[in-house]
Amino acid sequence: MNAELHALNREAAQYGWDLSTQHQSRVEFTLESMVQLAQRKAAWLQDTCDEGALYRQYGWPYDRAYYLLCRGPRNTPEELSEMAQLFSFIQRIYTESEVCIPANCGASSSDDLWSNTFVRYPGLSTGHLDLSFVAPASQELISSTPTKLPKQLQCFSGEPDLERLMLSEGMERVCRGRFLNETVLRWAWESWRMAVGPPMRQSYGRLIELMNSGCMRGANHRDAGECWREELEIPELRILVDRLWHEVKPFYQKLHAVVRHFVRAKHPKETSSIDSDGLIPAHLLGGMWSHSWMGYARDIIPHCVDIDRAFADTNWTSLDLVRRAEDLYASLGLSRMTDEFWKHSVIGKGAAGGKCHGTAANMFADGSSDFRMIVCPRSEAPAQDFYVTVHEMGHIVYYMEASKQPTIFSDGTTAAFQEAFGDAMYLGAVTPQHLVRLGLLDSKHMAPEKMAPWANSTLNSFDYAFLLRMALAKIPTIPFEYLMDQYRWDIFDGSVEYGQDANSYFWFLLQRQQGIRPPSAVRARHPLFDPASVYHLSDNTPFVRYFLASFLSYQIYEGLCRGALYGTVSNPANEIPMPLHRCDLYGSKKAGKLLRKSLARGGSVHWTEVLEELTGDVELSGKSLLRYYQPLSEFLDRFIERHQLVVGWEH
Repeated sequence: MNAELHALNREAAQYGWDLSTQHQSRVEFTLESMVQLAQRKAAWLQDTCDEGALYRQYGWPYDRAYYLLCRGPRNTPEELSEMAQLFSFIQRIYTESEVCIPANCGASSSDDLWSNTFVRYPGLSTGHLDLSFVAPASQELISSTPTKLPKQLQCFSGEPDLERLMLSEGMERVCRGRFLNETVLRWAWESWRMAVGPPMRQSYGRLIELMNSGCMRGANHRDAGECWREELEIPELRILVDRLWHEVKPFYQKLHAVVRHFVRAKHPKETSSIDSDGLIPAHLLGGMWSHSWMGYARDIIPHCVDIDRAFADTNWTSLDLVRRAEDLYASLGLSRMTDEFWKHSVIGKGAAGGKCHGTAANMFADGSSDFRMIVCPRSEAPAQDFYVTVHEMGHIVYYMEASKQPTIFSDGTTAAFQEAFGDAMYLGAVTPQHLVRLGLLDSKHMAPEKMAPWANSTLNSFDYAFLLRMALAKIPTIPFEYLMDQYRWDIFDGSVEYGQDANSYFWFLLQRQQGIRPPSAVRARHPLFDPASVYHLSDNTPFVRYFLASFLSYQIYEGLCRGALYGTVSNPANEIPMPLHRCDLYGSKKAGKLLRKSLARGGSVHWTEVLEELTGDVELSGKSLLRYYQPLSEFLDRFIERHQLVVGWEH
């Protein structure tokens, strides 16, 4: 079984790599080959699992291996072929569609952004994009008569082009910078959803039927949501997810209240309808999915140190970033990258066709040494490049440490741990001490500041500015991750009918839990499919693994800190004698020993055993996350009291 699974995984890994790196001319061939592989693997799984079921009656010792192998859906060859075609269609809609405007837009004061927007779909079909019912009410639109297609167009992909606009990067590219930032943000937000949502809507409905069918036939589950939740081996996952969200929600609400205060001040025209206890328009927060609020960091806590600028001033290449990430892991005694890694990885240059998404790959090569990464630079965000590099290398190191396990156990104990490990290491990579080591921070910012208006005398203004920056980048992603899967689970199990109710229910969740609203009226968005604006829907990737990792990463980081200081995590009396964000892991062989032991077990043991080894706990919790941000939480309390802000929102 192990040898046959290894061969199938190696073939799948090569196809996946080819899809990520090759020109579109090769993609159709690769997709056809992947369909054939999926059908062969489905037949092999059926035979192997039927055979295993016979032996398991006699109490043989391979129960965990066969449990992991044989769970999940069982679609027929015909269903697999149809699913592959549908997923190929919606993935191409997401990755290849472009929103376009006339190349000469901005040359005339009469140019209108909203009525001169076009969409170019895969295959180069281009047509007018009707934004009339989502445009601002004050916008004078050319009725329903389509604008004539210009001879020359300037086009924007969803990622990275429109996403960068939503982070307020490169605004001058739109109509020569003639429009206000608020106008461009709303246009980018609405046009992307109008471009990709409607074409995906019908196909995704059929995919739900096919995924549910496979799960009911295979694991005897009622729907695809149950299949997804089984992968994480948490019996009452929905209850756990809800509990974790409500642990951290009060802190999120404080951030929301303070950011809302500055959104209202920064965009008075756009936000005249926002009450002091109101929902925030989604397009004004940062990112295509309102998940990155870092643009407000310097408004809330101005500081002379700009970490993004410090990264930019180093002029490090992507290769430099990869070398520094490798040094971080190696300093703990973890594996260095292999020769095959340096030979095959795509570092510092876009994949063929210019597309690039941060990726880590286990190629399942004989000898277990071929692990690869894709990382491409973003000139506007080198600090984000460093995060992506450390995170993706975390996947590689996990693969390498678990590579001696049988193939079925070589991916890690759960997908959530895979995502959490790199993020835990990133928390150690951006401590003030390590930033000083990297030459990104002057050591004077490590010292307490006399007479500074901060409650904790052991910290200084940089600590608070740093924690705010981290929180604005990390905390808004948590409700986003929570809601994307709650939405899909409820669609999968039929709690919400997939049809006219689907988009309204999506915004009901975002308004209630995230405190945001669309710039246009929710009732006008019934025929749309706004969840399609998220890559992970077209890629069919569950979000709950990222949600859990958002908590796990802080738990693991705190556990490694205790291990680095005391050599063990099992004694709860061993408190960390410093603010958690200042715990430097670099060079700690004690922490590395803990990691090597845990990572090397891969998926051969239940995740609770790995969690206990790394943290001393057997339950997921928000306590470490809240402890990390406690100084900032206290600062927000004082800010809210001083400005008499309302925490929470009406919906």
